[in-house]
Amino acid sequence: MYSLHSDDSPPLQDALRTAIVAFNNEHFDAQRIPLGFKFIDENQQLVAGITAQLFGHWLMISWLWCDEAARGQGLAQRLLDTLEREGIARGAKVAQLDTLDFQAKPFYEKNGYVVKYQMENYPLAGTRYFMEKAL
Repeated sequence: MYSLHSDDSPPLQDALRTAIVAFNNEHFDAQRIPLGFKFIDENQQLVAGITAQLFGHWLMISWLWCDEAARGQGLAQRLLDTLEREGIARGAKVAQLDTLDFQAKPFYEKNGYVVKYQMENYPLAGTRYFMEKAL
């Protein structure tokens, strides 16, 4: 007999994620390979960075950030270019990411990314864009 309980705890989230990842890994034919690049200043402080996972033929971009004081110097462009080149060298055919309406959609479009799907009213009045680029 099973009983239903309310549980919004991080341990439940972690347990479910672990179980689903383990199940999925039995069926995927590719490993997730982490990739990342960063700029640091003379004090070894993070100024800008990008992270992704290579997953088969997909370069799945997770985070791209640039400190406000360093914006406008081309750092984000160099990070994206470097990541894409590394992805291609490792077999990526498509890059994928998501961004919000107040973030970097024009930047990604300028770099060849196209919207494949968008969520309106996210989370209430914004828009979330899922974008791809053939590499």
